[in-house]
Amino acid sequence: MKKGLIEAANGGTLFLDEIGDLSLGAQDGLLSVLKDGEIRRIGSNQTIRVDVRILVATHKNLRQMIEDDLFREDLYYLLNDFELHLPPLRERGSDMKMLADAILTKMSHRIHRNSIGFDDKAYAELAKYSWPGNVRELENVIERSVILCNGLRIEAEDLTLSIANTAHQRPITELEQPLSLDDYFVSFVKKFQSRFNETELAKMLGISRKNLWEKRQRLDIPSRKETTG
Repeated sequence: MKKGLIEAANGGTLFLDEIGDLSLGAQDGLLSVLKDGEIRRIGSNQTIRVDVRILVATHKNLRQMIEDDLFREDLYYLLNDFELHLPPLRERGSDMKMLADAILTKMSHRIHRNSIGFDDKAYAELAKYSWPGNVRELENVIERSVILCNGLRIEAEDLTLSIANTAHQRPITELEQPLSLDDYFVSFVKKFQSRFNETELAKMLGISRKNLWEKRQRLDIPSRKETTG
Protein backbone atom coordinates (compact mmCIF):
# COMPACT_ATOMS: atom_id res chain seq x y z
CA MET A 1 0.00 0.00 0.00
CA LYS A 2 3.03 2.30 -0.08
CA LYS A 3 2.57 5.38 -2.28
CA GLY A 4 4.97 5.99 -5.13
CA LEU A 5 6.38 9.44 -5.97
CA ILE A 6 3.65 10.38 -8.44
CA GLU A 7 0.81 9.40 -6.11
CA ALA A 8 2.49 11.19 -3.21
CA ALA A 9 2.67 14.35 -5.36
CA ASN A 10 -1.04 14.16 -6.29
CA GLY A 11 -2.48 17.67 -6.19
CA GLY A 12 0.99 19.21 -6.22
CA THR A 13 4.27 19.26 -8.13
CA LEU A 14 6.79 16.51 -8.82
CA PHE A 15 10.36 17.49 -9.81
CA LEU A 16 12.34 14.93 -11.81
CA ASP A 17 16.04 15.76 -12.04
CA GLU A 18 18.19 14.50 -14.95
CA ILE A 19 15.24 13.36 -17.04
CA GLY A 20 17.71 12.51 -19.81
CA ASP A 21 18.96 9.59 -17.72
CA LEU A 22 15.51 7.96 -17.63
CA SER A 23 15.46 4.53 -19.29
CA LEU A 24 13.17 3.98 -22.27
CA GLY A 25 11.00 1.70 -20.15
CA ALA A 26 10.57 4.36 -17.49
CA GLN A 27 9.86 6.91 -20.22
CA ASP A 28 6.95 4.73 -21.37
CA GLY A 29 5.50 4.75 -17.87
CA LEU A 30 5.83 8.51 -17.48
CA LEU A 31 4.28 9.06 -20.91
CA SER A 32 1.28 6.98 -19.86
CA VAL A 33 0.78 9.05 -16.73
CA LEU A 34 0.97 12.32 -18.64
CA LYS A 35 -1.48 11.16 -21.32
CA ASP A 36 -4.04 9.37 -19.14
CA GLY A 37 -3.64 11.04 -15.74
CA GLU A 38 -3.71 7.59 -14.11
CA ILE A 39 -1.32 5.31 -12.25
CA ARG A 40 -1.51 1.75 -11.00
CA ARG A 41 0.42 0.54 -8.01
CA ILE A 42 2.73 -2.42 -8.56
CA GLY A 43 0.73 -5.63 -8.14
CA SER A 44 -2.63 -3.83 -8.21
CA ASN A 45 -5.37 -4.10 -10.85
CA GLN A 46 -6.96 -0.76 -9.92
CA THR A 47 -6.09 2.59 -11.45
CA ILE A 48 -5.80 5.79 -9.44
CA ARG A 49 -6.50 9.23 -10.92
CA VAL A 50 -3.75 11.76 -10.27
CA ASP A 51 -3.39 15.46 -10.95
CA VAL A 52 0.31 16.30 -10.83
CA ARG A 53 2.37 19.15 -12.27
CA ILE A 54 5.64 17.73 -13.63
CA LEU A 55 8.87 19.73 -13.65
CA VAL A 56 11.97 18.17 -15.18
CA ALA A 57 15.62 19.16 -15.57
CA THR A 58 18.52 17.86 -17.60
CA HIS A 59 22.01 18.84 -18.71
CA LYS A 60 21.71 16.68 -21.83
CA ASN A 61 20.59 17.62 -25.35
CA LEU A 62 17.21 15.90 -25.53
CA ARG A 63 16.72 16.77 -29.20
CA GLN A 64 19.94 14.95 -30.04
CA MET A 65 18.86 12.03 -27.84
CA ILE A 66 15.61 11.85 -29.84
CA GLU A 67 17.62 11.59 -33.08
CA ASP A 68 19.73 8.84 -31.46
CA ASP A 69 16.56 6.97 -30.37
CA LEU A 70 17.45 7.42 -26.70
CA PHE A 71 14.51 9.66 -25.76
CA ARG A 72 10.88 9.48 -26.85
CA GLU A 73 9.84 12.40 -29.04
CA ASP A 74 6.20 12.28 -27.89
CA LEU A 75 7.31 12.43 -24.25
CA TYR A 76 9.58 15.39 -25.04
CA TYR A 77 6.71 17.44 -26.45
CA LEU A 78 4.39 16.50 -23.60
CA LEU A 79 6.97 17.70 -21.09
CA ASN A 80 8.11 20.78 -22.99
CA ASP A 81 5.13 23.10 -22.47
CA PHE A 82 7.42 25.76 -21.03
CA GLU A 83 11.21 25.73 -21.11
CA LEU A 84 13.73 27.64 -18.99
CA HIS A 85 17.40 27.76 -19.88
CA LEU A 86 19.69 27.98 -16.84
CA PRO A 87 23.14 29.18 -17.93
CA PRO A 88 26.20 27.28 -16.69
CA LEU A 89 28.26 28.76 -13.90
CA ARG A 90 30.84 30.28 -16.25
CA GLU A 91 28.07 32.44 -17.77
CA ARG A 92 26.61 33.70 -14.50
CA GLY A 93 28.71 36.88 -14.45
CA SER A 94 27.98 39.07 -11.43
CA ASP A 95 25.99 36.24 -9.81
CA MET A 96 29.25 34.44 -9.07
CA LYS A 97 30.07 36.59 -6.04
CA MET A 98 26.63 36.04 -4.52
CA LEU A 99 26.76 32.27 -5.15
CA ALA A 100 30.28 31.97 -3.75
CA ASP A 101 29.34 33.90 -0.60
CA ALA A 102 26.27 31.72 -0.02
CA ILE A 103 28.27 28.49 -0.41
CA LEU A 104 31.05 29.86 1.79
CA THR A 105 28.58 30.61 4.58
CA LYS A 106 27.27 27.04 4.43
CA MET A 107 30.70 25.42 4.30
CA SER A 108 32.32 27.55 7.03
CA HIS A 109 29.36 26.95 9.35
CA ARG A 110 29.60 23.21 8.79
CA ILE A 111 33.21 23.02 9.95
CA HIS A 112 32.86 25.75 12.59
CA ARG A 113 35.04 28.35 10.89
CA ASN A 114 32.74 31.36 10.77
CA SER A 115 33.61 34.96 9.83
CA ILE A 116 35.67 33.81 6.82
CA GLY A 117 35.43 35.81 3.58
CA PHE A 118 37.08 36.10 0.16
CA ASP A 119 39.60 38.78 -0.70
CA ASP A 120 39.26 40.72 -3.97
CA LYS A 121 41.82 38.60 -5.85
CA ALA A 122 39.98 35.42 -4.86
CA TYR A 123 36.71 36.86 -6.22
CA ALA A 124 38.52 37.72 -9.46
CA GLU A 125 39.86 34.16 -9.76
CA LEU A 126 36.42 32.69 -9.19
CA ALA A 127 34.93 34.98 -11.86
CA LYS A 128 37.42 34.13 -14.60
CA TYR A 129 37.61 30.34 -14.07
CA SER A 130 35.65 28.24 -16.61
CA TRP A 131 34.00 25.85 -14.06
CA PRO A 132 33.72 22.67 -16.16
CA GLY A 133 32.27 20.93 -13.08
CA ASN A 134 29.66 23.68 -12.57
CA VAL A 135 28.20 24.30 -9.09
CA ARG A 136 29.41 21.00 -7.63
CA GLU A 137 32.98 21.97 -8.50
CA LEU A 138 32.48 25.43 -6.94
CA GLU A 139 31.26 23.80 -3.72
CA ASN A 140 34.29 21.48 -3.66
CA VAL A 141 36.73 24.34 -4.29
CA ILE A 142 35.23 26.50 -1.56
CA GLU A 143 35.14 23.67 0.99
CA ARG A 144 38.79 22.97 0.27
CA SER A 145 39.63 26.66 0.61
CA VAL A 146 37.93 26.94 4.00
CA ILE A 147 40.07 24.05 5.23
CA LEU A 148 43.29 25.46 3.81
CA CYS A 149 43.07 29.18 4.59
CA ASN A 150 45.05 30.35 7.61
CA GLY A 151 43.32 33.60 8.50
CA LEU A 152 39.88 35.10 8.03
CA ARG A 153 40.29 35.79 4.31
CA ILE A 154 40.45 33.22 1.53
CA GLU A 155 43.15 34.29 -0.91
CA ALA A 156 43.50 33.34 -4.57
CA GLU A 157 46.21 30.80 -3.72
CA ASP A 158 43.85 29.00 -1.31
CA LEU A 159 41.47 28.25 -4.18
CA THR A 160 44.07 26.07 -5.98
CA LEU A 161 42.25 26.78 -9.26
CA SER A 162 45.47 26.64 -11.25
CA ILE A 163 45.88 23.00 -10.19
CA ALA A 164 42.25 22.21 -10.99
CA ASN A 165 42.52 23.95 -14.37
CA THR A 166 45.65 21.96 -15.25
CA ALA A 167 43.90 18.72 -14.32
CA HIS A 168 40.92 19.53 -16.56
CA GLN A 169 43.18 20.35 -19.50
CA ARG A 170 45.29 17.19 -19.33
CA PRO A 171 44.15 13.91 -20.95
CA ILE A 172 42.72 11.39 -18.49
CA THR A 173 45.47 8.91 -19.34
CA GLU A 174 48.06 11.39 -18.11
CA LEU A 175 46.39 12.34 -14.84
CA GLU A 176 48.31 11.66 -11.69
CA GLN A 177 46.55 10.86 -8.40
CA PRO A 178 43.53 13.24 -8.40
CA LEU A 179 43.04 15.79 -5.68
CA SER A 180 40.73 14.53 -2.97
CA LEU A 181 39.27 15.68 0.32
CA ASP A 182 41.55 13.16 2.05
CA ASP A 183 44.54 15.17 0.79
CA TYR A 184 43.12 18.33 2.30
CA PHE A 185 42.14 16.56 5.50
CA VAL A 186 45.78 15.52 5.94
CA SER A 187 46.95 19.06 5.17
CA PHE A 188 44.46 20.60 7.60
CA VAL A 189 45.32 18.27 10.50
CA LYS A 190 49.06 18.68 10.06
CA LYS A 191 48.74 22.44 9.82
CA PHE A 192 46.57 22.99 12.88
CA GLN A 193 47.32 20.13 15.28
CA SER A 194 50.14 22.10 16.90
CA ARG A 195 47.66 24.83 17.89
CA PHE A 196 44.54 22.84 18.76
CA ASN A 197 43.80 19.71 20.74
CA GLU A 198 41.96 16.70 19.31
CA THR A 199 38.55 17.85 20.53
CA GLU A 200 39.00 21.26 18.94
CA LEU A 201 40.33 19.78 15.69
CA ALA A 202 37.38 17.40 15.45
CA LYS A 203 34.93 20.26 16.06
CA MET A 204 36.56 22.39 13.36
CA LEU A 205 36.26 19.50 10.92
CA GLY A 206 32.66 18.78 11.90
CA ILE A 207 33.39 15.21 13.00
CA SER A 208 33.68 13.30 16.29
CA ARG A 209 36.98 12.63 18.10
CA LYS A 210 36.50 8.94 17.32
CA ASN A 211 36.11 9.71 13.62
CA LEU A 212 39.20 11.93 13.71
CA TRP A 213 41.20 9.11 15.32
CA GLU A 214 39.95 6.61 12.72
CA LYS A 215 40.89 8.96 9.89
CA ARG A 216 44.35 9.44 11.41
CA GLN A 217 44.83 5.68 11.37
CA ARG A 218 43.52 5.23 7.84
CA LEU A 219 45.51 8.13 6.39
CA ASP A 220 48.58 7.44 8.55
CA ILE A 221 48.70 10.94 10.08
CA PRO A 222 50.96 10.99 13.16
CA SER A 223 49.48 12.67 16.20
CA ARG A 224 51.02 15.74 17.81
CA LYS A 225 52.51 13.59 20.58
CA GLU A 226 54.13 11.27 18.05
CA THR A 227 55.66 14.16 16.08
CA THR A 228 57.01 15.96 19.18
CA GLY A 229 58.30 13.10 21.19
